[in-house]
Amino acid sequence: MRHTIKPSVAPLENRFPIHWFGRLWKSCAAITRKIKARRSGIHLALVFLALIIIPSGLLTYFSWRAIENEKLLSQERLKESYRQFARLAGREIDNELAKTDERWIFQVEEILKAGKTIPPLEEFDRLVRNQSLIAACFLLTAPGKVVYPPGLSLHEEKSSPESWEKESYALEHETFDKLVARGEELEYRVNDLDGAIAAYREIPATVSNPRLWAIAESYVGRALTKKSEWERALAIFQSLLAKHPNERDLNGMYLRFLAQYQIAVCLENLERDQEAIEMLLRLNQDLLERSDAINALQFSFFFEQIRSLTPRLLTSPRVSNPTSFKIQFDSLAAQDKKRLSQRYFLQLLERNLEKMVIKRKRYKAEFSYISDEAENGPYLLACFPLPDLSDMYVNGLLGLQIDLQQLTQELFPRILPNLKFSEQVTLAILNEKGDYVLGATKPFRNHIAVQSLAAPFDFWQVAIYLGDEQGEPQKLDFRTTLWLWLILLLLASILFGAYLFIRHARRQAHLSQMKSNFVSNVSHELRTPLASVKMFAELMDLQLAGNSAPPSDFKAHAQQYLGIICRECDRLGRLIENVLSYSMIERGANQYQFEYENPSAILATAVESFRPHAEARGFLVEVEIAEDLPELRMDADAILQVMLNLLSNAVKYSDEVKEILVRAYRAGPVVKVEVADRGIGIDPTEAAKIFDDFYRVDQRLSSHKQGGMGLGLTLARHIVCAHGGDISLHSEPGKGSTFIFTLPIPAEEELHHKTPVNEQRGSAGHIVHQAEMEQ
Repeated sequence: MRHTIKPSVAPLENRFPIHWFGRLWKSCAAITRKIKARRSGIHLALVFLALIIIPSGLLTYFSWRAIENEKLLSQERLKESYRQFARLAGREIDNELAKTDERWIFQVEEILKAGKTIPPLEEFDRLVRNQSLIAACFLLTAPGKVVYPPGLSLHEEKSSPESWEKESYALEHETFDKLVARGEELEYRVNDLDGAIAAYREIPATVSNPRLWAIAESYVGRALTKKSEWERALAIFQSLLAKHPNERDLNGMYLRFLAQYQIAVCLENLERDQEAIEMLLRLNQDLLERSDAINALQFSFFFEQIRSLTPRLLTSPRVSNPTSFKIQFDSLAAQDKKRLSQRYFLQLLERNLEKMVIKRKRYKAEFSYISDEAENGPYLLACFPLPDLSDMYVNGLLGLQIDLQQLTQELFPRILPNLKFSEQVTLAILNEKGDYVLGATKPFRNHIAVQSLAAPFDFWQVAIYLGDEQGEPQKLDFRTTLWLWLILLLLASILFGAYLFIRHARRQAHLSQMKSNFVSNVSHELRTPLASVKMFAELMDLQLAGNSAPPSDFKAHAQQYLGIICRECDRLGRLIENVLSYSMIERGANQYQFEYENPSAILATAVESFRPHAEARGFLVEVEIAEDLPELRMDADAILQVMLNLLSNAVKYSDEVKEILVRAYRAGPVVKVEVADRGIGIDPTEAAKIFDDFYRVDQRLSSHKQGGMGLGLTLARHIVCAHGGDISLHSEPGKGSTFIFTLPIPAEEELHHKTPVNEQRGSAGHIVHQAEMEQ
């Protein structure tokens, strides 16, 4: 059904009562005070953040750090107790090892009686036989002569032993050192290779030691290879290999290995690759054969040199049958280095003796030790010097190879069980690399404390391990656990409270900003209609106060002016009504007068009263209201205000298509009212906010054109909810918006008792009786 009811125009004084201004300004003042109070609340929030949350967070952090530090200190104290126990265990083992030292020291002193520099060799046989911890015995006299065991020799003897016992032995080494220093200065710094060769060639003429001759020849050959004089260098190294096959350099390395390798290098550069590969194969065989007389580092050095040179020679076209050579090299590479033999220990003792003799070290009857790590474990040599005929200087050296495996089997099983800290703590002996040597059980986790033994057994370490129970992660005690839970609870409550507080503060700050905008909008919205009313009233006053008679068309113009004044008064009235209603809602004093009314008539009245305003702006307003709508229990003025707010909203947010449709129909237990437009629509992200206080959707259209204060939809929602209904929005950007609100239909039995009831509903939803609505 379409209605064409003409609205009645109320007098100006009824449309715009003057006493509303006072109520309006009081409401604006109250809202302004609330805004200031909200700003004060934000300041209090900042103070709360600075004085409560931050100190609480710091308290929580420092409490947590204190607990963590206490745990770390407790663990460190426990580790320190284990380290102390490791030191005590190491000291106890050192004492037992010292007692073991005394056993062989005493026996050696018995053999080396006063006045006998070289005791009978049978005494050494008896010593090795009776003392289980002595694996071998060695006796050397200067110049490196092996007295025991008999049958072993270290050097070629080309001069009489007597010559070595003289002071010229030390003088020869001094002369050798000076000539070598001069030659190396010329070779490395000055790059005068000829001068270096001349300095090296002076050595054989000034010393009589064959070992020094061999070393000097190796230096000459080295300088010749730097000059790329391969023929002369080849001759030098071939001579060195032939004349001095058993001599060693100052580091104990066989010179024969160096000579063979350099011969292969020289032959390669002379393009005699067949001979070079044969010499390299000979070097590889010789290296494995004598590997028991050199240490692992020396063996690895020459083995790597062979591996780097072999591929080049095997790919040479001058080598016949390279496959056969490759098979032989692969077979040699698969062989392991031999364990160190007595020849290696003899050369170690010889180097020590040589240093003592050269330095003219005075004789002192005490043991010294030589120890190092070999491929099959550590070794230990106990050295005892022998005096010369004057009993002043060292002229010999007695060496004892200690059987470390036998020592660990005899000593440690006897000592370790006596070192008890607790049932969960176990001890083990480790080598220098940290590998397990001996213990009750082989550990399967890292040690917590370690202590090296005293020299000469410093290649061993005492390690402390924890058993299964101690290895598990330690549980926190009840007190620490309780503190942790309290701290976590405090932190969680502070964070949750801070979250709620900040969320509330942000909402209030946003609300305060919207209210600030509201005050500004109120000023603007009041000023605009008042200015229009004043302007047209003054214009009519001027025309009436003129000396001449009013113009003939004055009546037509007066009607036009009065129409504009009436519309502006209506606009101002709606504005003031919204502000007053919102003010009462905020104070909790909003009042409604509920009576049974015909919704069709009220909705039609609202539309027709708004139609002139809409049509003046070019809008087409269509109405579709069902005729059979039941009477509803409502406040007619409040529902009129809702309709006017929704229609005004439709006008504000319509742009090119100016059409408004109002529909009302029954939908089950409620009456649905729809106000639809074809305006700019509302973005879905903002649809949930439009019913908030002071919220305005200012998109596409200017805020000047839209006007309003952001209270219309807020009041509409409050009024509809007070009637027990609901209000919602369906909108699509660019296609328009539809506001739908529902009003509940009373039960059938209530329709028989249509007694008017004056009620009051507070902002919190409580219903109270009231005689009449406050004007």
